[in-house]
Amino acid sequence: MITNIAMFSDRKPKALGYFAALAAVFITAVYPALTRLSVTTTLTPADLLLFRLGGSGLLFAPFLVMRAHEIRRADWLASLPLSFLHGWGMAACVVFGLQFAPASHAAALGPGAIAAWIALVAFIAYGIHVHFRKLAGIAIIVAGVGLILMASYRGLSVPTAMIGDAMFLLASALGASYLVYIQRRRLDPVVAAALVCVASAMIVVPWHYSFATSTIATAPVQEIVWQLLFQGVLVGCCAFFALNYATLAIGSQTVGVLSALVPVIGALCSMLITRDSISSLEWTAIVVISVGVLIASLPVHTAFEPRFRSFHRRARSP
Repeated sequence: MITNIAMFSDRKPKALGYFAALAAVFITAVYPALTRLSVTTTLTPADLLLFRLGGSGLLFAPFLVMRAHEIRRADWLASLPLSFLHGWGMAACVVFGLQFAPASHAAALGPGAIAAWIALVAFIAYGIHVHFRKLAGIAIIVAGVGLILMASYRGLSVPTAMIGDAMFLLASALGASYLVYIQRRRLDPVVAAALVCVASAMIVVPWHYSFATSTIATAPVQEIVWQLLFQGVLVGCCAFFALNYATLAIGSQTVGVLSALVPVIGALCSMLITRDSISSLEWTAIVVISVGVLIASLPVHTAFEPRFRSFHRRARSP
């Protein structure tokens, strides 16, 4: 009886972990489509940047105040460059890029390509080598990225897609640099997110007030409220907490495997929400990137590898 209760208590966090991971995947996948719909119809990219970072910064500020005495001075000083990598810099590349390229490209070149950027940044900055299986997955991702760029160059989507694609790739490179940095520094991810959001809000809010082009005054109230909730609460906070909970409950590798769904779901959302057409070459690229993410996220050690190594040693022995 005690064993059954223990098994049930173990299953519940795992079930919640899978639910949290799928929620984070869905929010990440639908984000480009809903953002592109807004920036091409009612609000400006600067408005959405304000909603996302101003809203999440306001929500994270109380947490940062409560934990202020626990945060190291070096981490306070790092908050400004980190806010560029994973806050206003990365978000601006995506939001402004969605003016020029379809949401399907953002879902594929952003979350889809980040694994390749992480490997490259980790190797250049810290000399970290990647297992051959992950390298195979990364090579597949790069091939998929190449196919999307080829489709954009041929004009198979929108005429300005190459501009947006470049901004999406820059965004994923910035995000990868952030993830590698906090992993090497062993910085608490919740503290890091709070520092990034609050520092970004301190930059974006005065910039928006002084220099940005805005249509908030003429936009429908429903659109403003919806985008505040979606950008600031769902994307800025809920998706982040769901991702962290899922990582603790079911492991980062399982979360990585589920994240392979983002490019495909993002493409479907792009077709349904923004009515963007997707060519056969783009669909091929999206599926290739998803397969690459899946392979790169699989565990490095599997059951057959020890047998293979022992067989290899026996074959080499006299």
